[in-house]
Amino acid sequence: MRKQKYDSDRLIATAFLSPAILIILLFTGIPIIVAFRTSLAQTNYAQIVGFAGLDNFIEILSSPEGWQKIMNSVIYVLSSLLLVLPLGVGAALLLNREIKMRGFQRTVIILPWVLSQTVTALLWRWLLNANFGPIVYILYALTGQQVDFFNSSGIARVTVAVANVWNTFPIVLILTLAALQTIPGELYEAARVDGSSHFNSFKRITFPLILPTLGTAILMQSIEYFNMVTLIYVLTSGGPFGATETLSVKAFREGFEYWHMGLGSAYSVIIFLLNIIFSLVYIRIIRGRSNENA
Repeated sequence: MRKQKYDSDRLIATAFLSPAILIILLFTGIPIIVAFRTSLAQTNYAQIVGFAGLDNFIEILSSPEGWQKIMNSVIYVLSSLLLVLPLGVGAALLLNREIKMRGFQRTVIILPWVLSQTVTALLWRWLLNANFGPIVYILYALTGQQVDFFNSSGIARVTVAVANVWNTFPIVLILTLAALQTIPGELYEAARVDGSSHFNSFKRITFPLILPTLGTAILMQSIEYFNMVTLIYVLTSGGPFGATETLSVKAFREGFEYWHMGLGSAYSVIIFLLNIIFSLVYIRIIRGRSNENA
């Protein structure tokens, strides 16, 4: 009877999961297979006209431009993560305290997440416009120097990362805040009785307990940043001189501006493989830290 109940539970679970699995296969699995197939083909606009083998990948990986796009993507993802994680966690720690108008502040601080990438890019283009941007005007009034945030490669990279972090840090904030609220208050009370400082309480209690959530946030944001097109395309169009043109922007241009569908698909496959590599590295690191804490 126990085996029959187990088989019945598995059948029910499979039945309920089947629609979700089917949707994932239709809208994720099939496009990935098509992208792999197209990346190995010679194309004429959207039509496959022959087999190219690894020629598209060789063209990307044998050119300085291809490696520049890969480095741009890695720099963009890592710099965004280095900014978004401390900002999101710090804001979550503050909003987890008993402060005045906490509900209102929680609502206001997640507003950037509500805005689309297009709106975010247009907002930051206006704020940092070299001719009439408010931030440029304030910097000019304070320093006497007029800064062009979109004319220098280094500054443009920082600008794109900052705009991205402003738009996406509420995701990390919400996930971290939810994790913080699951930590029993008795743990902190016991730590205070033992004379533990706030820093030690965070190091010994808070951080280990929110680490799995942070791992999930890192995975989600890394995948989103690698695949991000709209924010960068609208904000800088990949400039200046390709300094902010990531793999995703290059794939979009090759596929939908130049109609090099095979080459664009090859760029997409490289993005897919980088996502897998980053995910495996993160999972390995998080599992190692979890085993150490255990």
